[in-house]
Order: sequence, then C-alpha cells, then structure tokens
Amino acid sequence: MKRHVRLCGALLMLAAAAPLTASAQERGRTDGPEESEYGKGGYGDPGGRGVSLQLDWGAAINSQEPSRDAPDGPPLYVGATLSLWGDDWYQLDASGAYVFDGGRFIAMVGPRFRTWGWPVVFTAGLKAGAIIIPDVGLRFGISPQVGTEFMLGDEDNIVLGLHYMPDIPIGDIDDGGITHRLGMTVGYKF
Repeated sequence: MKRHVRLCGALLMLAAAAPLTASAQERGRTDGPEESEYGKGGYGDPGGRGVSLQLDWGAAINSQEPSRDAPDGPPLYVGATLSLWGDDWYQLDASGAYVFDGGRFIAMVGPRFRTWGWPVVFTAGLKAGAIIIPDVGLRFGISPQVGTEFMLGDEDNIVLGLHYMPDIPIGDIDDGGITHRLGMTVGYKF
C-alpha cells in the first residue's frame, strides 16, 4: 500500500510542477527596436562581426634624410585600411600607405585590439609586412600602433580615429630609417 501512496504522491508533485515549468517556456519580450531580438528576449552583438574600410592620412616624418634620387615631397602620407572584425575587441587589419617625402610605400597586415567603451575606444596593435624604399628596395618591417577611435552613427558604423605608428624596417637601419606616422582615419563599418 505504501508503494501506491508514494507513486500517487510523486505523480501529484509532477502534475503540480508541470504548469510552473510550462510558464517559464513562454515567449520572451524586448523593448528594443524591431528585429533586435536574439533568441527569446536577448539582443545581438551591436558591434560584432563585420568589415570596415578606412581612409588614412596625416604626417609622416623619416628619421633619416631620403636620398637625393628619392621623390621629394611634403612630410605627409595617405593610405587605406581594410579591417575584418572578429568582435568589438579585436580585428585584423590590412593596410597600405604612401609616404610623399622619400616615396615610400608601406603594406602591412596584423591584429589590432580595442578597449571596451562607447563612443570612445583605445586601440593597440602590431602589423608586419613590406616597406618599399626607393634606392634601397624591398624591406620587411614591423609597425606597432596605438590610438583612439570614435564610433558614431545610428548603428556605430562610422569610425573616426587618431593613430601613431612607427614603421621600422628590419635589417640595416642606415638603409632608410624609421618613418613615424601620426594620422587620422575616417571609415565605415559594413
């Protein structure tokens, strides 16, 4: 008899618990904009994955005087950066720049890390790639980078930034020296 009482008591407890668990499975709600739901009541990553294209320009100063045969120009540079965003805090950059004073072309690839914050974030990264110096030729180089960026727009898709990066050719420093670049960026995140 005790066995039947225990069985009936267990069934009654399960029957009482069933409506409580069913109410937990009801549809969630959000107070956000349309199509912002992720699952039941959650939100997607607002800055998450994507691609951005940036235009770069600014001052470029060579640590050594360019050779006489190198192009003579103002101490400026212009370039572009394509970034693949892994998430809000890191991205992979591929960039190219032309330095007018001395005619250097710089092509680099590397990661960049970002701090948390809105709308201002701080960045740090390290790129490696090719530095083409007239009269010297192709050199492998590295370029550490620090800066700050401002995220603007309705969906934080406009990127404005200030960056400092020294372009350091590996090998004989007397073959061209370091180029110090201080510049601005403006871009759009797709």
